Amino acid sequence: MAVLAPLHADAAAQKQALALQSGHSTILAVANVSYVAIGDPSIVAVVPVGTKDLVVNAKAPGRTSLTVWSHGARRTWEITVSAQSLNDLAAAIRTTLAEPDVDVQDLGGVLVARGTVEDTTRFVRVSDILARFQPALGDKRQIVNAVTVRHPFGGLQAQLDAIAGPGSVRVDADAKGNVIVSGRAHTRVIEEALLARVRGLAGPYLGADGKVIDRLAVDDTTEVDVKCYVLEIDDTGLSNLGVQLQSGTPDPNNPSNIALGAPSFPLIEGAAASAIGKAFTLGAFFRTTRLVPTINLLMQSGHAKLLSAPNLVTTPGNDATFLVGGQIPYVFSTGQGAVSVLFKDYGVKLDVTPTILGTGGIDTKIAPEVSDLDYSNSVTFAGYTIPAIKTSKLSTDIVTQPGESIVMGGLLRHVEQKTVQKIPGLSSIPILGKLFQSTNYQKNDSDVVFVMTPEIVVK
Repeated sequence: MAVLAPLHADAAAQKQALALQSGHSTILAVANVSYVAIGDPSIVAVVPVGTKDLVVNAKAPGRTSLTVWSHGARRTWEITVSAQSLNDLAAAIRTTLAEPDVDVQDLGGVLVARGTVEDTTRFVRVSDILARFQPALGDKRQIVNAVTVRHPFGGLQAQLDAIAGPGSVRVDADAKGNVIVSGRAHTRVIEEALLARVRGLAGPYLGADGKVIDRLAVDDTTEVDVKCYVLEIDDTGLSNLGVQLQSGTPDPNNPSNIALGAPSFPLIEGAAASAIGKAFTLGAFFRTTRLVPTINLLMQSGHAKLLSAPNLVTTPGNDATFLVGGQIPYVFSTGQGAVSVLFKDYGVKLDVTPTILGTGGIDTKIAPEVSDLDYSNSVTFAGYTIPAIKTSKLSTDIVTQPGESIVMGGLLRHVEQKTVQKIPGLSSIPILGKLFQSTNYQKNDSDVVFVMTPEIVVK
């Protein structure tokens, strides 16, 4: 509302009073404006419209002056801006928000926005609009945002309900930017599937240092049983094992029968090929899920020896270890002529760490190790002979389905034996004693092969 004082005859000295509420505006009719001066631009703003009108916008409570030059004359307005009524401001905010479930009310001089919005995107929009209206209240009053989000994670909750069942699992966010998954899952496989889905879709809802926190309870106890066979196979057995593993596969109609692969080159390996062409039959290469009966044949023929056949049972994510061998004492100095003994493992060692995936597969970290005592490189310390240890080890990570076998080789064992035969007494004669003794050297190379089959056990 504007109140204009009557004009005097001398327009150059004329002063008029103008009163407005913050957030309101009025139009002044002034033709041919050449210059405009505002005392405090933070209180009012002036916008020319065409050549005959000025729009005066009240921005904040206070008093200021407006001077306009037109036709060589000067006109001055003393403008007073009062605080806008909170009820009027609340109505303006409600209209701007356009959210049917959000209401804005004046509660004791404080504007409070209450209600719910559908998702996070709408909540951000509401917060932005409320922040834009805050300057209209000044520094002594504020707008409180008490709006909540009905579905803060969009369609993520619906996807989790489809995996674990409606109401079994819920997702929440804390003040630190973390996403918390809580509830119950029937099996460990379902739990991993839920966590994998949350990790894949919760990115937009995580803070800068936020992470997915697992607070799920599992109804059934889940363990992983890793059946292991540790074999020592010589060179002959290794060559046979490699050929059979390449060409053997279970019959899909009868898994107990093992069928050979199709010919790689049918033109020279087919039924019409000559006997010479048969020499090139290698069999197609493919991944087998079980071993053909070659291992049993190798053991019966003496080319393979079973070192151990343990069953390693552990919970997902934890290590399982076994050792076939022993411990060798190591003597070391502890200072001032004193010695101490430390025992070190040697032999065939295997460390496995299985993890269950959300797809039902098993991710297994495998670290086999084969070590032997080496007296040819031994050292003598404080009168003790300490042998060296020859070690072969490797580490890998592989994903299999329950029941599929993992075959790992390449851990070579090289054993050298020296046998001396001599006649007592005569072999000790200087120079001629060599005629009464003989030395026999024997070398043996073999490979330690690990065959592992992880299975999921639910209790």
